[in-house]
Amino acid sequence: MDSTNPAGRDPVPEKDLPPDLPSWERRPARMRLVASRRLTGITAVLDGVHDPHNISAVLRSCDAFGVQHAHMIGNPEDLAPNHAITRGCQKWLTLHYHPDAAACAKCLHEDGFALWAALPDRDATSLDDIDFGGKIALLFGAERNGISDEMIAHADGRFFIPMSGFSQSLNVSVAAAISLYVGTRNRRRRLGEASDLSRDAINNLAQSWIEADETAKRRGYANPG
Repeated sequence: MDSTNPAGRDPVPEKDLPPDLPSWERRPARMRLVASRRLTGITAVLDGVHDPHNISAVLRSCDAFGVQHAHMIGNPEDLAPNHAITRGCQKWLTLHYHPDAAACAKCLHEDGFALWAALPDRDATSLDDIDFGGKIALLFGAERNGISDEMIAHADGRFFIPMSGFSQSLNVSVAAAISLYVGTRNRRRRLGEASDLSRDAINNLAQSWIEADETAKRRGYANPG
């Protein structure tokens, strides 16, 4: 059992939903509420991360902190998440796959994102000092090789996570989780809103989830969520 999400617990606390909702409406209501807390102006990029456990953990962090989009570089067949770890969270996310670093950077830059690479660099900026008021893509690499030189060349900035212990590095999934938590918290604080989506975009996202969920139910393999 996952101690952070005990069996049977709803993904959105019941206290956040109207108490008089009929049971059949509670699941779509939760989807609408989650959609109203989604962010699209912050995203995670995995460069050279092929371990399914790490990929899955990062995707789960994206969902947990309300980051709707995640980008991965490489062949989608080689980047499959571990479903035992994601616990189905990938079905709520929008995943993007890019053949190489240049294609990924081009896509994000054209969409208005500044690319910030997580690097243990003495001249890097502290994560706490990044301005998340704009659109930010946080880049993470595998532990062994780190972010590729090609991706670093496209980055607009470098950041580090402040640490106080003897250890000065973290597993990529842990680094991503911390960075996404700090980034989403600061972005919402700057926006003064839970989401950076328009009302129409929130409604469209929620409706896409509801329709997909209904389709899955009809096929008999809907996952609880």
